[in-house]
Amino acid sequence: MLCCKLFVVPFHFRNAYSTHAYSQNLFSHFASTRLNMSSVDITRMFKRAPFLQRLQTLDKVEQFVDMLNRHGCSQVQIAKIMMTRPLMISTSAERILEPKIKLLEDFGFQGETLAKLLASNPGILGISLENDLVPKIKFLKNLFQSQEFFIKSLLRAPSIVSYNLEKTLKPSVVFWERWGFQGTELFRVLRHRPAILQRSSLTPAQVDLIREIGVDKESKAYKYIVSIVATHRMETLKAKIENLQLCGLSAEETWQLCRAVPQVLYYSKVRVRETMNFVVKDMEFPANCIVKHYHLLQLNLEKVMRPRFIVWQTIKSMNGPSLSLLSVLTMREERFVRNIIRGHPESTTLWTIYENAISKASNHTKSSIHC
Repeated sequence: MLCCKLFVVPFHFRNAYSTHAYSQNLFSHFASTRLNMSSVDITRMFKRAPFLQRLQTLDKVEQFVDMLNRHGCSQVQIAKIMMTRPLMISTSAERILEPKIKLLEDFGFQGETLAKLLASNPGILGISLENDLVPKIKFLKNLFQSQEFFIKSLLRAPSIVSYNLEKTLKPSVVFWERWGFQGTELFRVLRHRPAILQRSSLTPAQVDLIREIGVDKESKAYKYIVSIVATHRMETLKAKIENLQLCGLSAEETWQLCRAVPQVLYYSKVRVRETMNFVVKDMEFPANCIVKHYHLLQLNLEKVMRPRFIVWQTIKSMNGPSLSLLSVLTMREERFVRNIIRGHPESTTLWTIYENAISKASNHTKSSIHC
C-alpha cells in the first residue's frame, strides 16, 4: 500500500510567493498595455532593476510616465527612456526630475526638441541639478553662441551633456584654442562636430599622422584635418588611408588627396572603393586623376555619376557633339538637364534613359537598405 504525504507550504512563504507573482504581473501588465513594451524588454528591465518585480503599487511608475507624457514624450520615447534608465523610475518625479526638465525648458528645449533630447540621453535626468546640470548647461549655451545652434548641437550629440564640466568640457575648449581654434573658428568646428568636446589631447600617433599628411599650418585645411584626426580612432583612419592606396594611389598621392579634400577621411571604404572602380573601369581614367578631380569623390555614384555617364555614352554612340565627360558629371543638375538632355535633338530618348537610370539607382538603394 502506497503512502502519500502532503507537504503544506507555510502561510508566510505562500503569501510572499503570491505577492511576488502579482507584483511582477502588475508592472508587466502596465508596461505592455500602456507602453506597448515586449516581454523581452520587460525582462531586461527586471534584470537591471529587480525592484520592479516587487512593486505593490504603480504610483511612482504612473507619475514618471505621466510627467514624460506631459512634456511631449511619445509612447515609444517613454518606453526607450524607461528601458535605458529603469532605476530612474524609483526617483521622485515631482521633487527631483521635474525641476531638471523645467531647466531644459527654460533654456529653449520645448515639446519635440525636449522629447528628442530626453529619449537620446535619458541620463541627463540623473545629473545633479544645482551642482552640475545648471553650470554645465550655462557653459554650453555660452559656448555655442546662439540659441538655435545650442539646441541643434545638443540634439546632434546629446552625450556632451554628460561630460564632466571641469575635467572634460573646459579642458577641451582650452585644448582646441591651443590648436588655433579661436572664437568663430571653434564655433564652426563645433557646429559640424559638437562631439569633439570629449577630446582634450592628441596621442603621439595622431600628431604623427597630422605631420605625415603634410598640410600647411596656415591653410584652411589644417584645422579641418586636425579636428578629423582628433575625433577618429587611429585604426579607422589607417584603414581608410590604406584603402586609398589599394585603389591605386601612391603614398604621396594619398596625402595630396587628403590635403585637397580632408573629408575623404570621413567617407566609408566601400564608397571610395566603388567610386574609384567606376572612375578606372567605366570612365577608363587613371586612378591618380582623382587627386586633381577630387570633386568626383563628393558625387553620388548611383544617382549622379552613373546615370549621367549612361547619357554621355548614349550621346557618344549617336555621333553627337563631343562632350567632356568630367564636365557632364560635375555640372549642376539644372544645367545638365537644360543643356545636355533638353538641348539635344533626341531629348525624349535621352530623358527616358536618364529617368530609368535614376529609378534603377533608387530601387537599388531601397533594396540595400532592406537587406
